[in-house]
Amino acid sequence: MTTQQNILLQLLSPAPARGSYEALSDVGDEDYNIPLLEGGEHCQDSPSHSTRPQPWPWRHRWLILFLITLLLFLVVLVLLIIAVVAEHRLQEAARHPSSGTSPNSPSVDSGIGAPPASPLPHTDDPVEAARRIVDALYARQSTTLEQATSRYTLKTGRSPPQNYDQWFQFAQDKSCLIDDYDRLHKDFKPFYQLAQTDPGFFQRRLDVAFHMMEYNMKGMANITIKNGKLIMPVQQSGAYYPTWAVTFDQFAAHLPDMTFLINSHDQARVVFNFRDPDARLKALNLVEEEPFSQSPHPTSNWFREQSGCNTPRVPDGFFTSTNDDSAFFISTPKTEFTTDLYPVLSMSKVSPCFADILFPIEYFYERAWWSGKFAWPNNIEWKDKSSKLYWRGTSTGGFIFGTNYREFPRFKLAEFAYRHSDLIDARITGFSDELCGSECDKAAIIEEYNITGSGDPREDEYKFKYLLDVDGNAFSGRFHGLLRSGSLVFKATLFEEYFNDWVRPYEHYIPVLPDWSDLLEKLEWAKTHDDEARLIQERGMEVGRRVLTDNQNDCYFFLVLLEWARLQEISRNATDPHR
Repeated sequence: MTTQQNILLQLLSPAPARGSYEALSDVGDEDYNIPLLEGGEHCQDSPSHSTRPQPWPWRHRWLILFLITLLLFLVVLVLLIIAVVAEHRLQEAARHPSSGTSPNSPSVDSGIGAPPASPLPHTDDPVEAARRIVDALYARQSTTLEQATSRYTLKTGRSPPQNYDQWFQFAQDKSCLIDDYDRLHKDFKPFYQLAQTDPGFFQRRLDVAFHMMEYNMKGMANITIKNGKLIMPVQQSGAYYPTWAVTFDQFAAHLPDMTFLINSHDQARVVFNFRDPDARLKALNLVEEEPFSQSPHPTSNWFREQSGCNTPRVPDGFFTSTNDDSAFFISTPKTEFTTDLYPVLSMSKVSPCFADILFPIEYFYERAWWSGKFAWPNNIEWKDKSSKLYWRGTSTGGFIFGTNYREFPRFKLAEFAYRHSDLIDARITGFSDELCGSECDKAAIIEEYNITGSGDPREDEYKFKYLLDVDGNAFSGRFHGLLRSGSLVFKATLFEEYFNDWVRPYEHYIPVLPDWSDLLEKLEWAKTHDDEARLIQERGMEVGRRVLTDNQNDCYFFLVLLEWARLQEISRNATDPHR
């Protein structure tokens, strides 16, 4: 075999393994003519060294390096893709939370637990966005009695009242909220604090009021529950009397024995400021010889002298009173106030001026005659509605002395609308004779404001994108109906009502000041931000239809009376330990 043939054979043979150079030398060094150094190493300076075949990895080292680099690049790329996909899924989970139980959700019997996260309305559909928010409200409610009890105790620092288990079952059957009753707990908190130092206080004050009512009802009713049966007083008090019986019959069978005091006036009655530094001492002292006998006319100066009754225009910033812009504070239609502390159930109040305990009024029950119902559902799409602000109403609000009516919000609104008729369609359609005394020129007022007495059909509200809600003699009884109308509600009010924790300004309606100084600005905002205005409208309509229901009103009233019954039981046991 020639030397050339040997070389060709070596090139075609598999490369020797690392460490086999000795074998390679034994086989072919003489044929390669590669001289060896001492110790058997090849001479690197030999001219013949370049003819020696290199191992395969060394000969293809650049290809191997390229492949390794490519592999590392692909690994990094895959990791980046996984991270992007995971981030996208987290965002989708936040936008569209599952109705099921998440890993962070409490189990059925886990006590308080953490409520599920609220969904964010990341959607172009305002109807869907509004629905998700109400879904989240219900999703975070307790699902077991144990859980509801734990959350109640966490919020109030005490165990739930007697028959709470029956209330819980009632609330579940009626699809009511279970945990969100902070407004209710706030109203009762001062009475529970007084019960710690003077447990007999609650019943003592009721006894004084009940004694007064034997000869003068003063617009109130004392209603008794005995062995689960409703006992209404023989002497009726107020226009709401007949419908109250229908309401209480919904849950009377689940109530402990009790007697409660309910106010039939639209206005609150207990002028007492719990935030006053001396409130506890003042509460324990009985000042008035006859309760509910404070009847100033007009009321503006009297309210200025009462603690907590100068209300700010805005909750922060420099203090400016709204009393001069409120018909209620200027000249309350019905008075009979007390400045001593009594437990009384009322329909609305101004805080911290009043200490009444709130309950759902008959105007907000769709089953009641008083309800602001429509003859048919909204049949005009948002885009087809007029971009004007609409209001119709009577001259209620305050008792008229001389020309004080010019400061009442409804009369000021009529004048304001006349000056801005291109933006606002508002007028007074009826005159309240009962609010016009000897110093009131009825004929002149009717002529000045063109009060024709011909109202418009309530369904005309569907034609307008923007509806205005204005306080009457106290609260406005049409608010819930306006929320359900399909239009955006602008609301001017000083009053707190039982639903304030569920219906919030700028989320469900747009608040405006009762002197109308910010109305044009906020109306212009709605016109130039139509999508955002529509979202507020849809949220208001959704909460109006799904939360502000007759069943929810019953659940609220039921829980109010359970709290009342417990305070009364504590007080009765303190005054008569042998019961």
